[in-house]
Amino acid sequence: MEGLTNWMQEHIAPLATKLGQNKYLQAISGGMMHTMPLTIGVALIAILINLPIPGLSDFLASSGLTAAGNEVIAATMSLLAIYCSFLIAYQYAKDDGMNPLTAGVLSMGAFLILVPSTIDMGEAGTITAFKSNYLGSDGIFVAIILSILVAMAYGFLTRKNIKVTLPDSVPPMVSDSLSPVFTAMIIFAVVYLVKWGFTFTPWGNVFDFIMQNVGTPLMNLGATPWSVIIVYTVGNIFWFFGIHPNAVMGIFYPMMLLPALMANQQAYLEGQPLPFLMFALIGSCCYFGGQGNTIGLCLDMFTAKSEKFKAMRGLMTIPNIFNINEPVIFGVPVMLNPPYNPTIQLPWAMPMFISALLTGGPLYMGVVLICMAVSAVLYYPFFKIADNQAYEEEQAIAAGKAE
Repeated sequence: MEGLTNWMQEHIAPLATKLGQNKYLQAISGGMMHTMPLTIGVALIAILINLPIPGLSDFLASSGLTAAGNEVIAATMSLLAIYCSFLIAYQYAKDDGMNPLTAGVLSMGAFLILVPSTIDMGEAGTITAFKSNYLGSDGIFVAIILSILVAMAYGFLTRKNIKVTLPDSVPPMVSDSLSPVFTAMIIFAVVYLVKWGFTFTPWGNVFDFIMQNVGTPLMNLGATPWSVIIVYTVGNIFWFFGIHPNAVMGIFYPMMLLPALMANQQAYLEGQPLPFLMFALIGSCCYFGGQGNTIGLCLDMFTAKSEKFKAMRGLMTIPNIFNINEPVIFGVPVMLNPPYNPTIQLPWAMPMFISALLTGGPLYMGVVLICMAVSAVLYYPFFKIADNQAYEEEQAIAAGKAE
């Protein structure tokens, strides 16, 4: 075990650190994290208007609250690709030492330029409008790729001094606004040519090209129940050897998990079958109490005989309910110890039983409670070994003091 641990620390840890420090992954992950106030902010509205309670749902529909709530969701969650196109470029430019607001605006402008805005209505002719699917789940991969490219181009051109230089007497706000004009012209000209060029391809636009050749294959490969289990298993193995699993999750979340969740959300709002239903169900059972499903270990602590674990359960259980499990990981410790179960998850910061009740009803909550019990059973033998050792040590210390 010591040899394996040393090998992991020598070969895997530097790779994980390098991945975690990759500026592109950091920008994507950071930009996605910035959307959380948006998605969490409207989550209560989404839950309310979709609660399967006949009397309540009828009242919400008749009063117009359901329609208004759907419009709130349509302007936030369903347009997440627009927000990502700004926020990812913003994060990249900020880390790169450039003006993040300018990079974000240029990226969002480039994204909207590429969105097809002429819709064929058949005999009724054409209308000018954005198709909402390109602004949501079908546009997320374009937003990720484009925002990085635009932010990189903005930084490159700025460092080449391709900018408007104004006298010092000009107010900084005006100077900062006019300085990137030439850079914007170049970037938008390239985006314009790309948009025009794709009209001659079988796809017609860059969104369908990316979705069919990048997004769909990647989703088919990664958005499966087995991929969830594999990713969280690898993450737990990293934790086991003292390597933070963010190196794995930093890739999995923006490239596979978020697009699948957005596709499910859009299908649900349109009354269509969820395309990644099993992926979502398995995923919701793979994060109980944080990485390593440590809520079961916290439950086991309520059987503790040693004062050590009696004290620790009071410090660890409440944070762990909200998926904050660093006290467990470092305090038990779980790292470099064998107990982990990589098959149980819950969305960040939402107690698992509450989330299950709201998203799937009492039966789904029952499944979650069963998973919690299984987690506790799997942890129990390892916990009892640690608890008995701690108890024997405490008894020996007490006997020594008595003598």
